[in-house]
Amino acid sequence: MASSNHASGSKNTAAISRVSALSVPLGDSSTQARQANALAREHAAFAAARTPERQDSAARTLAVYDRARAHAWQLPIKAVVLTSCYGSRWGRLHAGEDVAATVGTTLVSMSTGTVIFAGKESGYGNIIKIRYWDGTVTFYAHMSNLFVTEGESLDPGEVVGQSGNTGESTGPHLHLEIHPDGSAPVDPLPWLAKHRIPA
Repeated sequence: MASSNHASGSKNTAAISRVSALSVPLGDSSTQARQANALAREHAAFAAARTPERQDSAARTLAVYDRARAHAWQLPIKAVVLTSCYGSRWGRLHAGEDVAATVGTTLVSMSTGTVIFAGKESGYGNIIKIRYWDGTVTFYAHMSNLFVTEGESLDPGEVVGQSGNTGESTGPHLHLEIHPDGSAPVDPLPWLAKHRIPA
């Protein structure tokens, strides 16, 4: 215990000495210069000691920002004008929302995901299927051009292709389907609202 107290006393003595050195009344220019240099060294030592802490805090903040950006959602198309809604049509389920779009309109990924299919499919024409970070799968159908391939990783807002009029289509548009967890399709509008995506 005596050894510990001695060590503690030594540290306190050293600290008092440093403070005393910085607290000498102002005198001639050489004394002021010595004070300024000592104060600068103390500030530098203090800043250096805190640098790892600041770096760790900045890294955590950056990680939170990156995660939020990666999990952000957006619409696959800029202007949304619905032309045919989810529900029964001609005796069968129309499993998505049809969005008016001239041939060649840019379509983008709705969040971070992976392309699980890109090609032609009966009825859908040219179609891209994307599985997102939370398991949701989207279908973009009737496309004119596909700019991605199966297995490709996507960032939010990354261009994947262009809208078109392929497959069983009555006119140029985007057919958008939402499949939570890759299961049966659901009405896209409530799903978009739940994910705070204005349609």
